Amino acid sequence: MEETTIDLKDIIKTLKKRRGLIIKIFTGMVVFAVAISFLVPPTYEAETNLRIKQPKGLANSLLGDLPMGNSGATKQLMSTYAEILKSRTVVQAVIDKTQTDGVSEEDIPTYEQMLKRITTQPVKDTEILKVKVTAKSPEEAELVANTLVNTFNERMTYLVRSEQTGIREFIGERLKESKKELEQAETVLEKYKREQKIVAPEEETKAMVDKFAAVDKLAAENTVAMSAAQARLGTAKQQLNKEKPGFVADSPLIQQYKTKLAELEVNLVSLSSKYTEKHPEVMATRAAINETNSKLSSEISRVITADAPSMNPIHQGLLQSQIESEAEIAARTAQSQAIKGIMTSSEQDLNKLPAKEQGLAKVMRDANVNQEIYIMLAKRHEEARISEAMQPTDVQIIDVAIAPEKPISPKKTLNVVIAAILGLFVGTGIAFLLEYMNKTVRNADDVQQYLDLPVLGSIPDFDSKVTIGETGIWSNIKKMVTANSKEGRQG
Repeated sequence: MEETTIDLKDIIKTLKKRRGLIIKIFTGMVVFAVAISFLVPPTYEAETNLRIKQPKGLANSLLGDLPMGNSGATKQLMSTYAEILKSRTVVQAVIDKTQTDGVSEEDIPTYEQMLKRITTQPVKDTEILKVKVTAKSPEEAELVANTLVNTFNERMTYLVRSEQTGIREFIGERLKESKKELEQAETVLEKYKREQKIVAPEEETKAMVDKFAAVDKLAAENTVAMSAAQARLGTAKQQLNKEKPGFVADSPLIQQYKTKLAELEVNLVSLSSKYTEKHPEVMATRAAINETNSKLSSEISRVITADAPSMNPIHQGLLQSQIESEAEIAARTAQSQAIKGIMTSSEQDLNKLPAKEQGLAKVMRDANVNQEIYIMLAKRHEEARISEAMQPTDVQIIDVAIAPEKPISPKKTLNVVIAAILGLFVGTGIAFLLEYMNKTVRNADDVQQYLDLPVLGSIPDFDSKVTIGETGIWSNIKKMVTANSKEGRQG
């Protein structure tokens, strides 16, 4: 292979020869950068910092299943909150709040346009999430940034509290009804005692009522649990109707757990009619119910993670709440039917008592059941009310956004420096490219390379200060070289 040697003198000569072109390109690039820097409208950026704390005490909320306790979980949690912050619901609400007053309809940004102006960046190894928003003016940047984090906080609070609110409202209505039923049952009991002139029930009647007290309590638990499950199901469906629809494939294992759960609940009713709560079989059945519920929840979570139409943990939590509520309602329905069967059989035992004692036992059981239901509903209602009143999201605004003093773009000095460097490189590159493409014969080596002719001699470049005597000598040499060249061609 032939080696090409680049002479420094040739490089300097090329630069001198093409210096006009290089200067023109350099100047043009600099002028263009200056023009762009002053013509492009400035962009301002406002920044606010959020602290996303690990959720605690949210076992009954939609965020209760989010991972926590390690750096990987913290990173996932930060990503989840960042996606919710940039969700359509939050961003569109920000647009409606900040881009309507004094803004023409054509200038109102779309969701996609506003999304490009929002940047979220978690700070490594911390719970801090940086939120940056760009705008055409410092005031707008400050307003949009603060409105964004406030709207995000409101949205998270709403998502977490919505379930507890639904349960509280539903149980609250049921609590009012239960209070009326309890008052009516107690009134009936007092009226019956007064009419029948009974001060206290007979020992046999009291023993009969106490015998079925466990089943009566189980019936009360069934009623309260059914009410809570229906409330959760209604809330989950209401929230899912606002999300994009999707299909989650059913699992044979889920169906198996549902069937087993229903069987265990029915078995618990049968055992409760025979034994006390401390009996080993009753305790073992309740433990089996808790274990089956845990397995059912894990399987539902696995299926949702694989098949859910959205990767948003809030959406997945709603789906899981819906499926778990449906499973509990099915199990409670089966249990309710079993309880009705036990009560029907217990009626036969009560019929063996005297007529007066039969009536007393029935009204006493009704009063006891309604009292148990009212107490349980009141407890559930108070728990839901406390959970609703708690601050659930654990999102703290560390630094509110302030109006920036200087725009982040265009960066005039940087643009000019880059244009100047780019102009030098481009100008020099074009100069050498033109020189490379120039095939003019410039020296003896070019004659040999391009024309493949022998070189007998070369005439040096004359200086304008050459003397007459020197000119005469060189003239004779020139004639001799020319004559020899002719003879060589003739030969």
